[in-house]
Amino acid sequence: MAYYPILMDLEGKRALVVGGGAVAERKALTLLEFGAYVDVISRELSPSLNALFEKGRVRWLGRYFEEEQLNGAVLVIAATDDVSANRRVGIACHAKGIPVNVVDQPADCTFIVPAVVRRGDLLLAVSTSGRSPALARAVREELEKRFGPEYGDFLAIMGSVREDVLSLDRDHKANRAVFQELVRSNLLEAVRMKDWSWAARILTETLGTAWSEVDVRESLEQGERRAKQWR
Repeated sequence: MAYYPILMDLEGKRALVVGGGAVAERKALTLLEFGAYVDVISRELSPSLNALFEKGRVRWLGRYFEEEQLNGAVLVIAATDDVSANRRVGIACHAKGIPVNVVDQPADCTFIVPAVVRRGDLLLAVSTSGRSPALARAVREELEKRFGPEYGDFLAIMGSVREDVLSLDRDHKANRAVFQELVRSNLLEAVRMKDWSWAARILTETLGTAWSEVDVRESLEQGERRAKQWR
């Protein structure tokens, strides 16, 4: 089956996890990381899920799944150890048109979850269309080695640069040329080395506006604050 790749905004939206074990725990933590409000249904909660419940970070809706609990959910993950129970969740979601992932039961899913590498605002997703999760993990591990934390810092700076460039109200072609020049420049290497003086010189020469080490550091701090708000 061919899957259409899509990135979904979950900030402030309700997601439902059915299951309370280690797999459900991982799914809930990932959903929280991307800003979702997470509800959990399970007979028991893992220690970590229970801690999240006690801290008010997730809601525990009860021990047993009922279809009305789907109301308001934009996404559902079924992760119990009972194949039949998982399938019942999947069928109910299909009927209501709610995207559902049924762990290890691809035939019951309407979406699958890729292996992900995240570096700040850079998100790299790897999927084998459900054919080999082990290969997806292996490729993810290679990407983790290839793409270090400097990519997140680079994008934090580029976020500020983009705002400055677009505020000049130049034509799209001129803006695109500037952005491409920065991507081809040594800015990423300067960021990797944390040489903020070098980074400031590259930005000044490329943009034609004065950038200092302080400006570069402020851009990084803004990116970090944005990432914390996201989490």
